[in-house]
Amino acid sequence: MRVLLVEDDPVLRKEISQYIINAGHKVTIAEDGETAVQMVELNGTDLIICDIGMPGLNGYETVSIIREELAEHWIPIIFLTKRNKLEDYLKGFEVGADDYLIKPVHEKVLTAKMNVMERFIIMQQQLSEALDSPEESQMYDEQTLVYNKTYFENLASLQWSILSRQNHSASILIITIDGLNLYEEKYGSDITSKTIQQVARALSSVTHRPGDFVGRLPDNRFVIMLPESSKMGAEKVSIRIQQSVEALQIENKTSRVLGVISASIGGVCSLDLKKYTLEQTCDAALINLQTLISDTANAYLVTEQTSNRLNNLKLI
Repeated sequence: MRVLLVEDDPVLRKEISQYIINAGHKVTIAEDGETAVQMVELNGTDLIICDIGMPGLNGYETVSIIREELAEHWIPIIFLTKRNKLEDYLKGFEVGADDYLIKPVHEKVLTAKMNVMERFIIMQQQLSEALDSPEESQMYDEQTLVYNKTYFENLASLQWSILSRQNHSASILIITIDGLNLYEEKYGSDITSKTIQQVARALSSVTHRPGDFVGRLPDNRFVIMLPESSKMGAEKVSIRIQQSVEALQIENKTSRVLGVISASIGGVCSLDLKKYTLEQTCDAALINLQTLISDTANAYLVTEQTSNRLNNLKLI
């Protein structure tokens, strides 16, 4: 593992560098924050160990810039500090640190923390390989060409585990095509099949971030996982889904409100992935959708002029 050590104290640099080498890793040195930012941009690294109290850019500023530059690409970052107050920890996590190492640094503690971060990196690599390596027949639903249920669950479980260890959030959206059974009765199975395919493409088109992905569930439902998504972010994706599906302008005379195919969405944004499993969160999202569907009939009867495109985003 390539480790970038950002430390202005020459004595500590030498000591910690030796600890890193003893653990079997390669170490690169940056004596200040400005140099660290440049080195990450030019050469990359697998892990960053960064002091907080430095002249010029301090550790908070350095990590904040690095996180902004890396965007969706995650590199684990451990802060080095003498500070052990709660507000210091919180500030560090807010700017993007994944862990803390309190000075004086003990070799066994540093090694243990590096081992944990290395496991995170391996899990990220496994996730990337899972996206790239399987044959299409093992990954995709034949009709819609989004991930099939089995592959989605495997991929989402791995992603959930990574996010949980990093204390990140995630959102699950479950989508159904409104009134699909009535639609099929009127238009037939062939047209319905083409409509489902078009909706699946619309769903894929709104998942812009590399980590977002779409799967197909039984009963012609779809599921989307949004890693590191806030409730607001999930709501924005839900709105884009509804707009994209309606923009298809697929005639649906069984819909007395819109006259075109539309979608309803039940979602859950989970802020604590250690407390709630992926399965529990998917179940909660499905319950939201089912509640929404039952509420929609009443709302439709009362508010005929309003759209039946509804969200039911909740925080658990």
